[in-house]
Amino acid sequence: WADLLRPNPYRVGIKAVLNYDNWIRQQFRDNVPYDALVRKLITAKGSTWHNGAATLYRDRRSADETATMVSQLFLGIRLECAKCHHHPFERWSQQDFYQFAAYFSKVGRKGTGLSPPISGGEEIVFTSTKGSVKHPLTGETMVPTALFGEATPNEDSDPRESLADWMTSPDNDYFAMVQVNRVWAILMGRGLVEPVDDLRSTNPATNPELLQALADEFQDSGYDLKHLLKTIVLSNVY
Repeated sequence: WADLLRPNPYRVGIKAVLNYDNWIRQQFRDNVPYDALVRKLITAKGSTWHNGAATLYRDRRSADETATMVSQLFLGIRLECAKCHHHPFERWSQQDFYQFAAYFSKVGRKGTGLSPPISGGEEIVFTSTKGSVKHPLTGETMVPTALFGEATPNEDSDPRESLADWMTSPDNDYFAMVQVNRVWAILMGRGLVEPVDDLRSTNPATNPELLQALADEFQDSGYDLKHLLKTIVLSNVY
């Protein structure tokens, strides 16, 4: 997971990356439910020296950069191409991209910023009262909007809280599917969908019924990663 989240110690600081790494390891030691783990990351606040999860926002410093990573890792939806144009064969538009990025528009930072090649200072991540994302072509200020369904934040709240609620909802199949597929690939050498974080109608699973069944089981277990591992390794196919 440290590889997937990809913090660069020479960019964000060695101490911040060590705290990030230790935080990640502790989540798995404690078997923190996967939805809770992701919620902590998405809504992370505080010092990068005391809350390792906050390093995500020290490393990803713009809303569009964060949106690209979050959508791919936790939903298996690759929005990066939609940042520049609307692909004629894909579902997501530029409007979708920048509305999704707007969930991260109020991420504020104070303290020592980045000073590559070796950053060393502490930085505090907080929810700002200001901040917006504008559409690069129209100049329109984007309202945080989910890719599907409803996840409209209150005006005075942290938009990331609404995003986390929507992402981890049982109604959001992408969230469970991409993690199930990733674990399957680690154990089996190949995902039911390849690449593992590219879930779309034009890239279907080799066994969609199995992927859905495992995702349902994962949800029903309370997003218990140890339960998911046990389910797969005790199967006949494994």
